[in-house]
Amino acid sequence: MVALFILVFSVVALLKFAIWQWRAIWISTANQPLSESLQLAAGIDGAAIGAQDFSTLMDLCDRLSPGLKKTSPWLKEVSFYHRIVAKLDRAFGRNLPAISSWANREMQTCSRYAAVVLDQSLSMNMDRQFAARAS
Repeated sequence: MVALFILVFSVVALLKFAIWQWRAIWISTANQPLSESLQLAAGIDGAAIGAQDFSTLMDLCDRLSPGLKKTSPWLKEVSFYHRIVAKLDRAFGRNLPAISSWANREMQTCSRYAAVVLDQSLSMNMDRQFAARAS
């Protein structure tokens, strides 16, 4: 019985650590500055990216860099997380303002992450094009 308790406790602790590690990775990515070229292309101010901009940014990802969802680390997972948080907000946000506030912050971070990933992808594509021209 003690061995089972230790096993369950260890698995829960490992899962909790994995989730916090995953969040730390994509939150640190989301805090990176955006280039002016992306801000002009997307028509949004980097400092004003909000929770409602996620779908716009994902559509922009599909148009400007079609394979980005498959090749980018964590973009599919962040997109899934955004959908879950949005559903929680719709279900409980009206009755519980704290959940609505939390959900808005989380969805804003997801939007920032999508913008940074798109910005990095576009920068890499431009670098490749310049390198190909130089060769």
